[in-house]
Amino acid sequence: MIELVDPRGAFGTETKRLAMRVGDPARLHRIGFLSNEPEHPTGPHFPGYARILSRALRARLGAIDLHLEIKPVLSRPAESELLARFLEDDAVLNGLAK
Repeated sequence: MIELVDPRGAFGTETKRLAMRVGDPARLHRIGFLSNEPEHPTGPHFPGYARILSRALRARLGAIDLHLEIKPVLSRPAESELLARFLEDDAVLNGLAK
């Protein structure tokens, strides 16, 4: 029998609450995208994925405000000034396409 082992060790059973949900999609007026790294000329990248997702969201939800911010350095946490730009958003997607 093969056993898969996670190199990070065993995970606890602690659960965390999910973020508040908007409920009615009609209440979504502004959605932000925070990319963990700039675009790459080749291969997958979150900004490109965000553009595709933006088109799909607008097709489904109508006229909504979408904006994209990109962290300058992948390995560092986002600065408070950058995070503050998302305070008025109804939802935020954060990602890294690898």
